[in-house]
Amino acid sequence: MATQITDTTTSKTNFPIYLNKIAANDRVVLFGIFIFVALLMLFYRPFSQLEGGDSAIYDYIAQAILRGQLPYRDVVDIKGPMSVYLSAISLVIGRLFGLHDVISIRLFHVLMTGLCAALIYRVAVVYLRRRIVGVMAAILPFITPAIPEVLIGGTQPKLPMIIFGLLTLLLIERDRPFLSGVFGMLACLCWQPGLMYVGTAFLIFSKYLTSWRDWRALKLIAGALLPVAVVVVYFYAVGILSDFWDYAFVYNYSVFGPEAKKPLADAGSHLWKITSRIYGKKMIFILMAFGGLVIYIAERLYVKYQKGWSFELFRDAIIFPAAVYLAFAFINFQAVPDLIPFLPFIGLFGAWLVIKAAEWLSFLVPVKWASLPSQVERWMPISALAGIIVLVLLPGLGYRLGEVTLAKQIEEVNEIAAHLQPEDKVYTHGTIGMLVLMNRPNMNAYVFLDWNMDSFIAKRKYGGSFAAVIEEMEAQKPKLVGISRLRAVTHSEKFENWVRAHYDELPLRINKGVYLRKPD
Repeated sequence: MATQITDTTTSKTNFPIYLNKIAANDRVVLFGIFIFVALLMLFYRPFSQLEGGDSAIYDYIAQAILRGQLPYRDVVDIKGPMSVYLSAISLVIGRLFGLHDVISIRLFHVLMTGLCAALIYRVAVVYLRRRIVGVMAAILPFITPAIPEVLIGGTQPKLPMIIFGLLTLLLIERDRPFLSGVFGMLACLCWQPGLMYVGTAFLIFSKYLTSWRDWRALKLIAGALLPVAVVVVYFYAVGILSDFWDYAFVYNYSVFGPEAKKPLADAGSHLWKITSRIYGKKMIFILMAFGGLVIYIAERLYVKYQKGWSFELFRDAIIFPAAVYLAFAFINFQAVPDLIPFLPFIGLFGAWLVIKAAEWLSFLVPVKWASLPSQVERWMPISALAGIIVLVLLPGLGYRLGEVTLAKQIEEVNEIAAHLQPEDKVYTHGTIGMLVLMNRPNMNAYVFLDWNMDSFIAKRKYGGSFAAVIEEMEAQKPKLVGISRLRAVTHSEKFENWVRAHYDELPLRINKGVYLRKPD
């Protein structure tokens, strides 16, 4: 499916670029974008950010894997396993060079963010056929500081999900159904909504469910089943297949989905509130991206009307992940990390709108100024790109972390660890950063039990009694307890009563909610 495209950013002369080969200058641009974005991430002090939040949970799971523990059985989690195994690999490499575990994972995510930006550029060149669109699309997602902060703060399953998803989009254009299935399913194994990339590929290779004789759709399914088979066989062999199914699937559709679901109006309001808070005045770029998506869909429909439904069918592929995830966000959107799957499409369609606006403005130029339309079409995107670069760089150059840093958190954790002997047990709920910095296992698998996960576990393993969970923990008499993030925990009062009865809070500045057992 080699396709010629025209680059109008360098000259008005057609310049053929065959999409099954990356031109030499494209390699330079790809590498430049990778370096630029990776360096931009360093402006946000990834090696000084505190260890905490959801990222700390996934960092902890990566450490647990290297201790010989297993996800789902030894650490309860509801996402796919791929991202934590990738982080575990980064830990292995980092330890070879004597790096702290947290530094290894964050360096890995800095590099992955650079890779993600380079892939966004490549998808833009392939699908939107403009190099300048690609450069804008690659940089635009990082226009607000909250995005780099969440990407480089520790293991983030949604980041490798979109990397594998972007690779799937590139493989769709290359007419590689089997590999499209493999990488699409890898996206799903990072975070389950990544299945939308497999669905997108299936629609394209089956020509919207109308073509089967060329075997492309079946090759896609075979490719998608390969990583699933590897996971199923491995998890069955180590005895955690039922745990994986219960926590990553049964809990999500039977408990988390219904618990987290909001009425459509409330969900839309929440999505707007979070997005506008994160982007502020730069919310205009989100609206531009939405406008660009609408225009792109309209253009694809017009092309189909003019040239037939199957003409350049692969170019439809970038529509579906954007549209499907937007619909998903109206069902379940929690916080800033849920913006990550939007990032490629904010860049792609925001940049696309700039190009279309330049084309439209050139049409409005009076005929007597014959040379002006081409100048508008040429210089407006260049000016927009320059403005985007400035808007991306300024927050990074002015970024200040404050006095509370990872180094000080480590100092405080070392003080906490001084209370412990090697045989002492530690239990934490929510306060996972402390465990990561100690590289110490939790007393049990229950590191975070919000959205009624506590009731789900009680029903699954304790006959429906959460009191039995607390009794089991008390029987082990952990020396140290860290309790936080109880807002969405159904049985939070039982947690708090247990802690008050047996523990005294340590006076800490950073690692709040840490308690030492009272003398018996």
